[in-house]
Amino acid sequence: MEKLNIKISLANRLYPMNIASSEEKTIRLSAFKIEKMLKVLKDKYSVKDDQDLLAMCALQLCVKLEKSDVHRKEIEEKIIDSIFDINEKISDLV
Repeated sequence: MEKLNIKISLANRLYPMNIASSEEKTIRLSAFKIEKMLKVLKDKYSVKDDQDLLAMCALQLCVKLEKSDVHRKEIEEKIIDSIFDINEKISDLV
């Protein structure tokens, strides 16, 4: 696995990173999305402090992640229930 040294800019600061080359696209896209979110938050709330913006961004991303996790678990439960139903129907036919 090839390692890359890259610099990511977030909230006007550069962060050097040593990453696997396979992760570069994901990391750069994530940094781009964070920067975009910071700009939206800055414009919407007229916040000037980068640390406040980063905290608001982190909270929004965690909420989104939590909602996604809850949704994933609900889907898994539905799939498991469906599998049990199918197994019961197959057992009834056999």
